[in-house]
Amino acid sequence: MGKHTIFAVVALTLVWVILVENISVGSVLTGVGVSVVTLFFMHKFLPFKEVSNINFYKLVTFPFYLVGQIYVAGFEIIRIIIKGSAVDIVSIRTKIESEALRVVLVDSITLMPGSILLDLDGDKVTMLWMRDEKESPDPAAAEAYIERKLEKRLLKAQKVGE
Repeated sequence: MGKHTIFAVVALTLVWVILVENISVGSVLTGVGVSVVTLFFMHKFLPFKEVSNINFYKLVTFPFYLVGQIYVAGFEIIRIIIKGSAVDIVSIRTKIESEALRVVLVDSITLMPGSILLDLDGDKVTMLWMRDEKESPDPAAAEAYIERKLEKRLLKAQKVGE
């Protein structure tokens, strides 16, 4: 048990106490217990080698960015639906090399209004994509959107020289 494990237990216990909104001895002890069990299962089912190429300090801001992008995409989809929409199946290639970050990318795509993940095969992402019916069915538009918005942020969290 290293100092990182102790830090993780303290951080997870703090999150637990915040979520249960109770600072009592029982709440803190329950938080420590839940944290230890969580770390045990994380170590067992998510080997460190799978996530060792991710810079978590740069990844920590991604959820906040994603929430903002979900709202932006929601308003864009409302506009597209009002003007008239069409749906296409598009395949794009991602530059993200980390399998864990690719999963974060495709989960993020699924959360975005107007898109649904169909398949992830290596670096190829196939998804259902809603577009303005007056625009041409160009998969490059979907690729540019994903590259510009989500992938660019996740590439910052990928450690160089994997």
